[in-house]
Amino acid sequence: MEAIELKKILEAYDNKLDKTLRLNRLSIENLQLEKSQYRTKKILRNRIFEVAIFSLLALFIGLYIANNWGQTHLAISGIIFHIVTLVALAGSIGQVVLLQQIDFSKPIVEIRKKIEQVNAHELLFVKIVFLSAPVWWSYVIVGVDAFLGVDLYLYLEQDVVFRFLVVNFLLTIPLAWFLRKLSYHNLHLKWVKTVIKLFTSSHTLKALEALNEIEEFEN
Repeated sequence: MEAIELKKILEAYDNKLDKTLRLNRLSIENLQLEKSQYRTKKILRNRIFEVAIFSLLALFIGLYIANNWGQTHLAISGIIFHIVTLVALAGSIGQVVLLQQIDFSKPIVEIRKKIEQVNAHELLFVKIVFLSAPVWWSYVIVGVDAFLGVDLYLYLEQDVVFRFLVVNFLLTIPLAWFLRKLSYHNLHLKWVKTVIKLFTSSHTLKALEALNEIEEFEN
């Protein structure tokens, strides 16, 4: 009888312990989700602010292009600047859409994947900086003309401008290949990881590594 009673006591204790552990685990998971929800709302506000800034910049450059349509070099410089701005704007809008799609009632893997995609947003701006390398001169021409009223193009020698444009055009092909490689899919390549680590924060790199792990798990 004592053995049977002892067995029942142990079973009751095990059940109580198991229930306590489950409750503790659920409490921790709920706390983590609450923190993620709060952080997600904060990031959403930041991304909406980005959308507003890039929208105003795109509008400003659009008006600049319209006002200088008769001057080819200023119009072309403005169009290049405008395209890069629209790329940044599209990226920020995509982030807002992604953040609004996060449903914290979904499986944890799905939630984490979207959160890490949000955390990796910084890589987009790094790519935009590299993308701007061959066309940085358009920013200078537009900026100096718009704010100082000075048309720098008139002070440049045509031969220098032509050689400069040719060199920058030739850079676009290797640059396109380079930017395509900068992805979490290629973190196994040492140079890709080094470049990302050099130009982004550790927070972004961790997010990219997490995305790579999640994709491997899903596959």
